[in-house]
Amino acid sequence: MTRKQDPFDFPLHQDIAYRFDGLYQWLHRKYQLQPVEITLGKQVVRIYKVADSDRVLNEVLEGTGDAALDNPYWGELWPSAVRLAEYLCREEGTLAGKRVLELGCGLGLAGIAAHIAGAEVLLSDIAEDALRLAELNWIVNFYSAPQLRRIDWLAPDCPERFEVILAADVAYEERLFRPFIHTLDQLLAPEGCLYLSEPNRKIARTFFTLLAESGFDSERQASVGESTGGDMAPTIYRVCRKG
Repeated sequence: MTRKQDPFDFPLHQDIAYRFDGLYQWLHRKYQLQPVEITLGKQVVRIYKVADSDRVLNEVLEGTGDAALDNPYWGELWPSAVRLAEYLCREEGTLAGKRVLELGCGLGLAGIAAHIAGAEVLLSDIAEDALRLAELNWIVNFYSAPQLRRIDWLAPDCPERFEVILAADVAYEERLFRPFIHTLDQLLAPEGCLYLSEPNRKIARTFFTLLAESGFDSERQASVGESTGGDMAPTIYRVCRKG
């Protein structure tokens, strides 16, 4: 099958090619996608993002876009997601063979990095279009279909528990702190851990206080990378149950 609209050159079997084409055409028509390449150690990851996420957000706020999209920040490539992906690729020995959940996956970059590091990954988000875009990005990199599940932090419906949970930049709105911690408590295996990437927002202090009060220890990881562009780089935390 010929995919003239696709700037990336990669082979696909016919069944997955049809799925790729359908996802790409639908998402690109709705959002206008932009391809980017990210170097993670020796690995180059190919990602589609929303070309102008500010325009999409403004359309939602003005009532001219899709009202079902609640804060469509999932379409942007955030520094916290890139930093978490870099960390996971450097720490690949800790993920090999483990069952991993990415919460609020957005573009799916951290989950893709975890799979490169040898993990079996489930991508999750509340936004259906985020799951579609994460699926597209998974296909671009692995030429196969990912495992996907819609998970709402306010009412998580998932019977499985995971050895590792990934989350990037989730401590940005205080009303979501307790629901996120409840979801973490429900979905994390007893001996499991959360790898969290946080861009050092002041509001996150409340989040970490609530984590501690809810029975979790948070430990900064050493290999978080250096700051870039004069700004402090996002920090990676390993969060586990106390005792």
